[in-house]
Amino acid sequence: MKRFFVFLLFFSSLVQAQAQTGYIDSIIAIVEDDVITNTELTNEVSRIRQDYASKGRNLAPSNSLNRQVLELMIIKSILIQEAAQRGVTITETQLNSTMQNLAANNKKTLGQFREALLASGIDYDDFRDDIKDELAINTIKNSYANQNIDISEQEIDDFINRRGSDSESLEYKLSHILIALPDGASTEQITTARVRAEDIISQLKQGADFAELAQDNSAGGNALEGGDLGWRKLAQIPSLFTGIVQPMQIGEYSQPIRSASGFHLVRLDDKRDSEQVIVEQTHARHILIKPDQITSDEQARQQLESIREEILKGADFTELAKKYSDDPGSKGLGGDLGWFDKGTMVPTFEQVLDSTSPGETSAVFRSRFGWHFLQVLGRKKVDDTEETKRKKILEQLQTQKKDEVLELWQRRLRDQAFVKVMDDNAE
Repeated sequence: MKRFFVFLLFFSSLVQAQAQTGYIDSIIAIVEDDVITNTELTNEVSRIRQDYASKGRNLAPSNSLNRQVLELMIIKSILIQEAAQRGVTITETQLNSTMQNLAANNKKTLGQFREALLASGIDYDDFRDDIKDELAINTIKNSYANQNIDISEQEIDDFINRRGSDSESLEYKLSHILIALPDGASTEQITTARVRAEDIISQLKQGADFAELAQDNSAGGNALEGGDLGWRKLAQIPSLFTGIVQPMQIGEYSQPIRSASGFHLVRLDDKRDSEQVIVEQTHARHILIKPDQITSDEQARQQLESIREEILKGADFTELAKKYSDDPGSKGLGGDLGWFDKGTMVPTFEQVLDSTSPGETSAVFRSRFGWHFLQVLGRKKVDDTEETKRKKILEQLQTQKKDEVLELWQRRLRDQAFVKVMDDNAE
């Protein structure tokens, strides 16, 4: 009852404010303490249509598209409000950095990027606000996922034993339709959803386009993309689908699959072997001298030059590294850095590594840590180690669980939120 009175107060204030401007925009949905207006929905639908048209892709009919876009806007509003309630704030520094990165990705300065947006009819301040909202949503999603995802070593072992070695090389391109169910769905709701899913199967058997059916019917986050889930390795596919997808032939689709979210239909669009990854590793050792309050930058360089000369004349590298090096990680090992992947070290160190052949001693050089010289002891190319495979599987399992956890969480937030759709045409 309290929420209802709060809503009445909020609604009357909004109408009063709009009346003072001489223009009243119709409210199409109320989402907790927020509203979505008809103009906002129209603008978002128009933006999406233009975006898809520029890519030569078709969209669902107007009513279906309106419903899909409105649902996305409702979820977005709920997540933004949830982020605010949890104290998520995006600083101007974070926002400015993101805007600069977006400009750089488009090969423009920030000023040029702003002009390009304006030329496309996009208000720059509105665009910044949208990016700020997306940053807040991503922050709260990542926070929730990190707190609710834990992959054990045993799960990795089980995955390897269950799926075999081809799980690392095969990738699957999938499409997906979700007929959603609310938490605690009634028998009638479950039956209705099942019938709807089976009707979609019937349409597919008659030659209907899966992507169009997804746009028109799916409650999944990829509905507007025709349910396209993209290319995924086995561990990145929701566990509910893996046993079904593996034996599928390209173009096949599943029967309705029941989960806590509703009924799923999944289609295998394509399958491929991913490219083999060859890791280049280097074995090197170094000696580091750091300038400090006692040793100036020039004195550090000169001291290191003297040590290098001793080594070139035959002195033992290991003993001199143990005696003089300021690198606590390698000092006790005689400067030995062990085997490491290309790109592991800071850029300056990497550049010197690349120009130094095995068995050679580099010239003295400066990095942000101080003055170094290094010796390259060996190089090799590794066809993916067991440790790397486990890391990849861990990342894939985390991605899979993240998708599942976030989908359920968003559905729960949606079910628990106060949402009232005012315009039947958008439902």
